[in-house]
Amino acid sequence: MIYRTSAYYKIKKLTKKIKVIQGGQSSSKNRSIIQILIEKAREKKRLITVMTDSYPNLKDGAIKDFRDEFEAMEWDFDAVYNKSDNELTIDESIIQFRHISDSRKTTGKSKRRDMLYINEANKIGWDIASTYIGRTHGDIFIDYNPDFEFWAHTKVPLLKDEHGNKISQQIVLTYKDNEMCPQAEINYIESRKDNVEWYRVYGLGQTGFYSERQIYKYEFCDEIPADAKRIESGIDFGLSPDPTTLVDCYKRNNELYLDERFSMTGLMPEKIKGAERMAIVDKMAEIGFNKGIKIIADSADATAINDLKRNYYNVIGVNKSKMKVIDGINKLRGYTLYITTRSTNIKKGIESWFFKVNANGDIIPEPAGHEPDTLAAVRYVIMEHKEHHYSSLGTQKSYRSYKIREKIKYS
Repeated sequence: MIYRTSAYYKIKKLTKKIKVIQGGQSSSKNRSIIQILIEKAREKKRLITVMTDSYPNLKDGAIKDFRDEFEAMEWDFDAVYNKSDNELTIDESIIQFRHISDSRKTTGKSKRRDMLYINEANKIGWDIASTYIGRTHGDIFIDYNPDFEFWAHTKVPLLKDEHGNKISQQIVLTYKDNEMCPQAEINYIESRKDNVEWYRVYGLGQTGFYSERQIYKYEFCDEIPADAKRIESGIDFGLSPDPTTLVDCYKRNNELYLDERFSMTGLMPEKIKGAERMAIVDKMAEIGFNKGIKIIADSADATAINDLKRNYYNVIGVNKSKMKVIDGINKLRGYTLYITTRSTNIKKGIESWFFKVNANGDIIPEPAGHEPDTLAAVRYVIMEHKEHHYSSLGTQKSYRSYKIREKIKYS
């Protein structure tokens, strides 16, 4: 069954050559553009290019969306998709899928195309984008989540034809333009209205007004509020010089409270009898961690996870295949973060981790450098956490008992 949302009809009404589609989360902008491209491919013979910043984003984004649309139409995607060339044949038209990087200045200088779709345009620099745009005869679709102002806001509106007429239009779409948006997704978006900056971008589809590149912001809290619900803890395993870190998480509405339990280098992944060094399970026992609390761990270290399980800790590895890192980051950015005053490494991580800047000096929503270990631990929790689920402990009582005992020691 094929569905057309309000987003589809709004995009169809755009008449200028360059159609800039700015949208919030779950606005159906991607799927609507793909539906239009399929229609255009069936009208007459065309060469259409779909491009984004990287192959993983292309594979998990546009290619998957085309496959889903084919399934909805009961067409066989694999019968007409050339995987080695990343090209899709529809009647006499070819849709080619391309990914780029700013380091390759010749990218996009292939034969001219009839139509172009730049997906997640804010991840692409103007040097490459302008090359693709300049070698496209017909309609150009540009979409993005408006985390920051970039060339779609500053460069594209200045483009004119040979008669001096403006050749671009912009529309803003939100989840309200997507009648097929699941109610759970609507609830998730609307529950974050208090997070003004996040909701402005992902709820209202408005351009973010961040004045710096810092990925997360935080406030200190003296203690965990009495009505905050205890959810999972996160653990990130580290090989020296990286520490192993454990963070307890508490949730109240759209507020996430973080309490760093330890961040320590040199911990062995499993307990070995007679060893001089402390193992992770030894440190867990030292701080008196409640074994009934569910822990979401870095799935890359099976040895450490298995040792925790052998010692009766309720631990699972994070499922990294179901959510990309940037999606986990954006989900975490949807919360208002509070950290306890003893969470020094969380503070240090937040204050030192930033988004990248591309060759044009524009901020792009891609983290620069290694993700701080404490923040990775929290991201694992958010990637696995279900809104209706809380651990058996229930509230913040454990935090108070930890604080009273004063057993926490940081390396």
